[in-house]
Amino acid sequence: MRAEVIEGATLVVDAARLATMVGVELDALAESCRRVLAAGELRGSVLSGAERETQLLRALRASEDPALSCSGPHRAGDWERGWSENLRELHGDDGSLVTLMPKYNRHQVLRLQGDYLRVSDPAFEYAVYTALRHHCFQRWFRGVDGVAEFGCGTGTSLVLLAELLPQLELWGLDWAESSQRILEQIGARTGRTIHGRRFDMFAPDADFLLPPGTAVLTSAAMEQLGAAHGPFVDYLLAQQPAICVHIEPIVELYRPDSLFDDVAIRYHRRRNYLSGFLPRLQRLAAAGRIELLTVQRTGFGSFHHEGYSLVVWRPRGAGSRR
Repeated sequence: MRAEVIEGATLVVDAARLATMVGVELDALAESCRRVLAAGELRGSVLSGAERETQLLRALRASEDPALSCSGPHRAGDWERGWSENLRELHGDDGSLVTLMPKYNRHQVLRLQGDYLRVSDPAFEYAVYTALRHHCFQRWFRGVDGVAEFGCGTGTSLVLLAELLPQLELWGLDWAESSQRILEQIGARTGRTIHGRRFDMFAPDADFLLPPGTAVLTSAAMEQLGAAHGPFVDYLLAQQPAICVHIEPIVELYRPDSLFDDVAIRYHRRRNYLSGFLPRLQRLAAAGRIELLTVQRTGFGSFHHEGYSLVVWRPRGAGSRR
């Protein structure tokens, strides 16, 4: 899915480009999404020739690094330590909550619609991700009663939801206890209650019942499940959420006949990231158990892979528990 740009040119992520990335008409983008894009210097240089080949080679070698960590239940301690670092910094920040921003969204060579893009602002990726969330949240969560984010981490998406849709009841679920402590701090500073609870997506707690009319959000969280997403999907099917929105890396959307995509596939599989999730949903849709509303490869990602594909679905009969 190569962008229609001149190699070596400056590329800007503006409202028109984001609309293309998410597969909607320009006038379907929320005004707040447009403001986020307009507020940043979201431009970069498209890499070509030898420089592009250098980055492809770097990506290929990274995917073969034997020291590269793999996702799985054994990584719970790593995430506990990571979010604990954000929690420590949160205690000393100026009240802006900027320390909630994860530390891995700071690549300066990014993937965008079939090209590598060199950017000067290390916050570029996070800004585009924020604009993407503005679009998703206002498109899919209007009309629901609440949102439960599974794998909520530092709670940035919940903070954004509280600002955009203040009427919603919000739940933040994560397997790291430091995540729940961060949510407590957010509540103390903003006066907005976000219910925090420990939840392990590898072994879902069936006793945690989603309130009727609640939507589900995951963002760069199911990627950690690899092929072991079955219990979590079964849990969601049993809970009958109003809608499920996933912003995740979807390996099945890459093109294996493209070198640019192949290096991302290799990295994705080497990290044991999410696989088989989309085919499972497609089978459920074919069987009439769910409605698959959106499957969209945005073409946007960090240097190694694209973590911002969109999958939106709902169980057949969702809302019947209201």
